[in-house]
Amino acid sequence: MPSRHRLELGGTTHTVVIDEQDDRLLVTIDDGEPLVVDATTSGLPGRLSLLVDGASHSAYVALEGDVVHVTTGGRSFSLAPARAGARGRGSAAGYADEEGQITAPLAGVVIDVRVEVGDEVETGRAVCVVEAMKMQNEVHIPHGGTITAVHCSSGQRVERGELLVEYESAG
Repeated sequence: MPSRHRLELGGTTHTVVIDEQDDRLLVTIDDGEPLVVDATTSGLPGRLSLLVDGASHSAYVALEGDVVHVTTGGRSFSLAPARAGARGRGSAAGYADEEGQITAPLAGVVIDVRVEVGDEVETGRAVCVVEAMKMQNEVHIPHGGTITAVHCSSGQRVERGELLVEYESAG
C-alpha cells in the first residue's frame, strides 16, 4: 500500500507518495507524474546511488533530528515533516482556506468525521479523513478553536475545495 508524507522544502509543503512495485519505488510529488526510483547505499555512510527514471545520480544524506539534509548535483536542501495544519495548499497555489474554514484538499470520499459542533480542538488535530485512490488523507485544523459547523458526513463524496468544517479561532 502506498505511503503518503507531507514534507516542507524551503517553506513550501509538498505531498510525497511512495509506492513499492517489485524491486523499485514509484515516487509522486504533489500531483506530478510518478518517478521510477531505485536507490542503493554505496558503502560510504550517507551516500546513496540513485537511478531516477533511468538517469544516474549520487546524493549525500544526513539526518539531524527529524530533518533530512540532502546534497545532490551541486545543490543542498533540507526536508522536514510538515507542521501540523500545513496542507500544501498555500495561497501561491490558489488554494488557501479562508480563516475559520477547512475545505477538502482533494476530491474523494469522506470516510471519517472526527469532530462535532461545539468541540474545542487544538491546532493540528484531524477533523476528518478523505479517501482518494485508496489513500486515506487526514484533514487537519490549522488553528485551535471551536467547531461551529460540520458540512460533511461519512460516505459523502466531496470535491477539491468543498467546505468541510467551520470553526472559530481561539486566538
